Amino acid sequence: MRRRLWKFIHGRAGATGLPLAFKGLMIAGVVVFAAFLVYTTQTMVSELKASEARLATTYANQWKRAAEATNPAEIGFLFDEIISRQDFPIVVADAEGSPLYWRGLEDIPDNAEDPEVREEVRRLMQRMGDEYPPVPITYQDQLLYYLYYGNYRLVQAVNLFPYIEVGLLTLFLLIAYVSFRNIKRAEQRYIWVGMAKETAHQLGTPLSSLMGWLELLQAKTASNQSQQSSPADHEMAETVEHMQLDVSRLRRVANRFGQIGSVPDVQVQSVQPIVEEVITYFRQRLPFGGQGCCLTDDIEPTPQVAINPELISWVLENLIKNALESVDPKQGVVHVQLHPAAGGGVEIAVIDNGRGITGKQQKKIFAPGFTTKKRGWGLGLTLARRIVMEYHGGDLYLAESIPHQSTRFVIHLPAAENP
Repeated sequence: MRRRLWKFIHGRAGATGLPLAFKGLMIAGVVVFAAFLVYTTQTMVSELKASEARLATTYANQWKRAAEATNPAEIGFLFDEIISRQDFPIVVADAEGSPLYWRGLEDIPDNAEDPEVREEVRRLMQRMGDEYPPVPITYQDQLLYYLYYGNYRLVQAVNLFPYIEVGLLTLFLLIAYVSFRNIKRAEQRYIWVGMAKETAHQLGTPLSSLMGWLELLQAKTASNQSQQSSPADHEMAETVEHMQLDVSRLRRVANRFGQIGSVPDVQVQSVQPIVEEVITYFRQRLPFGGQGCCLTDDIEPTPQVAINPELISWVLENLIKNALESVDPKQGVVHVQLHPAAGGGVEIAVIDNGRGITGKQQKKIFAPGFTTKKRGWGLGLTLARRIVMEYHGGDLYLAESIPHQSTRFVIHLPAAENP
């Protein structure tokens, strides 16, 4: 069951996930289709451009023959009556390359006398000359003019179409990718929320039963102590007391799971008692979890912050537990710091000298499902960060990690807003 749910969360099985190979084929298909579309469009544009170039060259040669048979004084009349009636941009320049007449230049009025306009015409004329060689116009073997011409505006517009097409396709793919990623994250979030609430529900029944049995055991122990007190009775009473504390803590854990997916209640208070309680809880159990492991603290007075005590203690427990599991059982040191933050609020740091986190792993530690343990869901840090960021407006991040020297996780909780 667990393996199936794991695959479901990661999209490797079920209706909501697709095999990796199929996703790769989909991406390859989109790329091939885009390349084919761009290639065919570019081919059509090239053919249209070549056709229009042949047409423009034909007109230019006809004008050349007409001009060579015409008195030079009548070239203006020729331009006004014949050349100006065409649709594509043209410029007539003298033998020295100065523009005399022009037609169809975008955003430039015909035959303007402004020097700046003429300079712009000269620049466009040179651009047309780079694309199509100018047609010389002679009269009785004497060079009189050069005729520069360019593409129809339709050709110019269609020439840009492949780039617009690629841009739109890229934008579409980007939107599709972001949408798919957000949908996947939302789907995973709903799964985690459902799993957390179901866990809380399943824990409720055995916890209630355990509480009843403990109360019965406590009553029996108290009865024995009232009749005759022995060291074994005192030890049993102390054991029952510790068991009650652990069962109460299990009930708190179930309550935490039940709050996932709901907006928790927060209250302005000091975080110091919560940190001290968590540290005390782990210190009492160090002999069972890490023989020789040391848990130290450095707690300073801090301002009050708006927090949910149950959830914040859960986050801190998660970090300390991970630190204790990563250090050497005999020489491991886990250090917890609590101090005011520089920009306001408080910071809680959990530092250990364990095996550390590699640079490659540091990019994935908060990703859902990522874990370096042989057993585990890989949701602890993900949920912890969500609790801090989404429910408390703070941040949880890895400040540094040097293998076997220092790994430092920091919880930043912002200052409480003034009412």
